[in-house]
Amino acid sequence: MLEEVFMRGDGLDALRIALALLSLAAAIAYQLIESRPPSAPRTGLKTAAIGLLVPLPLLALGQGPAVPLILLAAAFFFSSAGDLFLALKGNARNFPRGLAAFLVSHLFYIAVMIPLASAPDTLALKAASLAVGLGAIALYFTLAPSLGKLKLPVGAYLVAILVMALSALAIPEGAPFLGLGAVLFVISDSVIAIDKFRGGVPFRGPIVWVTYYVGQALMAASLLTLLAA
Repeated sequence: MLEEVFMRGDGLDALRIALALLSLAAAIAYQLIESRPPSAPRTGLKTAAIGLLVPLPLLALGQGPAVPLILLAAAFFFSSAGDLFLALKGNARNFPRGLAAFLVSHLFYIAVMIPLASAPDTLALKAASLAVGLGAIALYFTLAPSLGKLKLPVGAYLVAILVMALSALAIPEGAPFLGLGAVLFVISDSVIAIDKFRGGVPFRGPIVWVTYYVGQALMAASLLTLLAA
C-alpha cells in the first residue's frame, strides 16, 4: 500500500515521502509536548501533523479522478483546522469551532467514500459496523445529560462521524485498513467527548492523539491507494 501511495515514478516521489515523514515527525513531536501548557510550537505541531497531508491528494491529480482527490485534500485541510482550534486555549468558542471544522472534514470524507461503498460482505465487517453504530448511540445517550446547548451540534457531529465510519467499513476491497482507520478516528473523538463532558479519562492525551493520527494516516494511505491506483 505504501509503495502505491509514494512510488509513482512521476518525479514527485521524493516530495510525497518528505511530506509523509514531516507529518509523522510533527505527530511524534506533538505527542512529546502534548501535556505542556499551550504554546505556539505545540499548536503548530498539532496543526502540521495532518496539514502536511493536504498536498498528497493534489499531487496525484492526473493519476486518478480529480473531484474525489480534491475532496480528500479538503478533508485533510478541515481536520487540520479542527486540530488548530482544539489546540488553542483561553476561548470557549474554540471547541465548537473545532467541532464544526471536523464535522466539515467528515462530510468531505463521506463524499469521497460513499461512491466506493457497498454493503459489508463479511461477518467481521457486519459485526464491526453494528458495534460502531450501537456504540455511537450509547455514547450520545451517555453524554446527553451533560451537553446543554451543545446537544444538537454534538448530535449532528456524532451522526456525521458514524456515517463516515460505516462508509469506510463498507469499502473492504483493496482497502483492508480503511475501516480500521475510521474506527480509530471514532475512538479518538469518543475519548475527547467523554473526557470533556463526563469527567477525566486516564491517559487521555496519548490515547486521543495516537488513535487519531494513526487513524487518519491509515485512511489517507488507503484512500490514496484506491483513488490513484
